[in-house]
Amino acid sequence: MWDGTKQLAHALEAHLRDLAPDTVIKVFNIATTDKNEVMTEVFKSKAIAVGSPTVSNDILSSVGGWLYFLKELKFKGKKAAAFGCYGWSGESVKTLQKLLGEAGFEVLEASHRVNWNPKDEDFLQMREVAKALIAD
Repeated sequence: MWDGTKQLAHALEAHLRDLAPDTVIKVFNIATTDKNEVMTEVFKSKAIAVGSPTVSNDILSSVGGWLYFLKELKFKGKKAAAFGCYGWSGESVKTLQKLLGEAGFEVLEASHRVNWNPKDEDFLQMREVAKALIAD
């Protein structure tokens, strides 16, 4: 929706590349990428970040379907962060955190939700999310 969540994802990617240049970082659009390809990368990862705008007081259906697939695999020892944009209600980040926790991830408090489109300070806040994802 308005590409705000996509912009946050790419800001997070840039911060991760800056903070951990030797780390492999991949950004996926779950609506257009095969869910098995994404899941293969999750298996190889130490941490993931999932974003979704709030749509009708919830997350995007494509993200929700993928997260239910993720829950079936009961991951352990991996970290996860959530982020997203919203217009009125803003439930997406809390919903993402809940589902990531149910999937077995250590859900980081570092998350970011943005009302409408991100501004410069929102892109800077994604650096804090990046730091939390790479912290040991």
